[in-house]
Amino acid sequence: MIKVLGIKIIDRIKEAGLTQAILSRHSGVITTRLGFHEVTDSLCSREAYLILHLKDDHAESANLIKELEPLGGIVIREMIFESPGKDNGRKDEEGAAEIIGILVSRDDEVVKSVQKLLTSYGCSIRIRLGVNEVFYEEKAGLIILELTGDNQQRELLERDLKTLNQVQVRKMAF
Repeated sequence: MIKVLGIKIIDRIKEAGLTQAILSRHSGVITTRLGFHEVTDSLCSREAYLILHLKDDHAESANLIKELEPLGGIVIREMIFESPGKDNGRKDEEGAAEIIGILVSRDDEVVKSVQKLLTSYGCSIRIRLGVNEVFYEEKAGLIILELTGDNQQRELLERDLKTLNQVQVRKMAF
């Protein structure tokens, strides 16, 4: 199983320190961390997002989530990738920030198809992170996207990804 945790920090100035302290205590279960917030010359958003790729350690992942849940001012979402063909029982969500997780087999043709598709929807992809992964003893790639722009284009990207063989797609939204 592969677990990706999304955290929305509603007020970075108040909540980031508490969140960081918990993440530091549980750093052994976090394999990859991506944090982002809106910054321009005239704006530094108080709202922030963290994407955590967690080790396949059920007990430690559960402890991390259990410690984060009581914090005020954060929202937690999960994406879980399980054995091929197994539905994780979670419904797609809608919200202001959409994060798509894509688990791709390391078959050259599948990789080329995914890359071609992502390129064609490039204007809908704000952030892209790729992680090498082993999934049920097979090499795989985990791609995490933050989507932006037109809702119809985001839905089409998700739909087109789901039509590809040897590709699993999960979504979380805040």
